[in-house]
Amino acid sequence: MKKIVTTLVAAALLTSSVALAQGPYYGRGSYYDAGWSADAGNLLALSGGVWSGAVVSPMAAGQYEGKVALGDWSASYPGGNQPVFITGPGDVVNWTLDTNVYADGWVPATNIAYNDHMLPAGATWEVIGSALETGNWGTGAAATLVGDIWSIELPIATPGAYEYKFRRPTEWSITAGADGYAIAGGNATYTTTLANEPVLFQFNQVTGRVRAVVGGATPSTTSTWGRVKSLYR
Repeated sequence: MKKIVTTLVAAALLTSSVALAQGPYYGRGSYYDAGWSADAGNLLALSGGVWSGAVVSPMAAGQYEGKVALGDWSASYPGGNQPVFITGPGDVVNWTLDTNVYADGWVPATNIAYNDHMLPAGATWEVIGSALETGNWGTGAAATLVGDIWSIELPIATPGAYEYKFRRPTEWSITAGADGYAIAGGNATYTTTLANEPVLFQFNQVTGRVRAVVGGATPSTTSTWGRVKSLYR
């Protein structure tokens, strides 16, 4: 597999400065209380289009669920609930909702919700999807972790439109796809136009975003330096 550059660019190219960010938003969930309440304890603060905040969990060790939502539930992210793994009462869970709009090839492109307790300890990840090379939704292909990015490059034999997502091997309970990292999240998409065209599949385990880079890590066509840098944001 080609060597993959994993240095992340802190500020990706914006298609607009900041998307409309109504609020306030809260880090709600069963990890906080059984009623998914919204109060001063899980209120997030807004800065530069990003809602963020630290929420103390009173719960015993275990797997819980949560998401970033308005007080009246008229908006919430991601679409499905996000897992929250708690090691014991007093755990501090940091939530982020980035409402900026990005044109960096990763999805979701806006309203990116994640927390720093969403990964099960020691988890590995694979890409699975509708292409034969990604198992035809049967058996996934194992990705490799470098830095915070899980990656695998595969040649897709038949040109066409495909769907994919990342999951833990053989498990469907938690996935990363079109709406980010969530329980029962949606599929992401890509389209190839050439026979045996390489596709680089990546999953950022910090933000929960995914992307499929058609042409692979080193496209054969001539690119500008700006284009090359954009592939690794």
